Amino acid sequence: MPVSQTAACLRPQDPQYRRALLALGATGVAAFAMVYVVQPLLPLVSAELTVNAARASLLVSASTLGIAVAVLPLARLSERVGRGRTMVLGLAGAVVAGVVAALAPTFALMLAARAVQGAAMAAVPAAALAWVTENVAPGWVTRVAGLYVAGTTVGGMGGRVAGGVVADVTTWRTAMLVVALAGAGLTAAAALLLPRTSPAPARADRSARPDGARAARIRVYLLGGLGMAMFVGIYNVIAYRTHAPPFLLGTGLGSMFYLTYLAGTATSSLAGRLERRVGLRTTALTGLAACAAGVALTVPDSLVLVWVGLAVVAAGFFMVHAVASAASARLSPRPSDGSGTYTLAYYAGSSVGGVLLGQAWEVGAWGATAVAAVAIIALAAVVGAGLPRAVRR
Repeated sequence: MPVSQTAACLRPQDPQYRRALLALGATGVAAFAMVYVVQPLLPLVSAELTVNAARASLLVSASTLGIAVAVLPLARLSERVGRGRTMVLGLAGAVVAGVVAALAPTFALMLAARAVQGAAMAAVPAAALAWVTENVAPGWVTRVAGLYVAGTTVGGMGGRVAGGVVADVTTWRTAMLVVALAGAGLTAAAALLLPRTSPAPARADRSARPDGARAARIRVYLLGGLGMAMFVGIYNVIAYRTHAPPFLLGTGLGSMFYLTYLAGTATSSLAGRLERRVGLRTTALTGLAACAAGVALTVPDSLVLVWVGLAVVAAGFFMVHAVASAASARLSPRPSDGSGTYTLAYYAGSSVGGVLLGQAWEVGAWGATAVAAVAIIALAAVVGAGLPRAVRR
């Protein structure tokens, strides 16, 4: 259904504001459900296709690497064809690739389809935050970006939980297919709801950025990459831990641990408010401290502590991600370049972290995984300590 062109600076009182929130939420849910549906299925893939944990984790890393490679070209393309159109077309391509991956007869073909799927869905992170920066009133950018990130957490959680539950009832291939078809429905909803805007101007007003903006951008990119390396690695390996002694949980019950994403949904939507009170640096460091505490809680062999620990990790990580991703667009002369480069760093970190912590699991089970995760968090804290207190658009 066509909609009128949106105002340049949407505010909560504007009629199109709520439509924009729903559309951005739908794109976030669709994209991230398709990316992470395979995470709880990795032990099943390992068993059926005879691949170890580190190799099976490539199914996640292939998609995130595809996102990292494609995000900058798609960010530039979105300036020409429009942010909304780029997101919708990219998601449609990701749905098709998701169906191919679910039906692929070999691990190699499945891996290739997952890489193509990631490259297609890169359209969402490439364009979404730039759309927010260009179309939402400055005082509401971080809040809307946080709500978009909250949608991505719902997608990440929903894809994992739905994948685990459906796989328990049917097969892991059926689980992947179901999530791809759900993504098709959400893509259609986003296409109908997102207010239409003109393509963003190609020129940048570099004089509007402070002298220290480049150094701050680099820190923000590193923060996103390191945080995501830790987070994806932890959530990849948790499926193997819950399948192994002493827990011995099935795929359906094990996937319930991904409900801890709800903690991240809450903190990502509130992160903008916290940043306005205490600043970017303090908010980021608070989130990282929570991540370290959460990892420590998961070390004892207690299902309750593992659950609580994962919730604290998710809460801390998405607090960091929400403010860092919004800052990346605000700090850049071209919002699409800023958010695109952040996304590249973010998913490059995901690709490396998934393999790194998967290897740590092979070497020393959960103890080695926790040590590697805390080391990454410590490095991220060193980076975050040099961030500015505040970032202005």
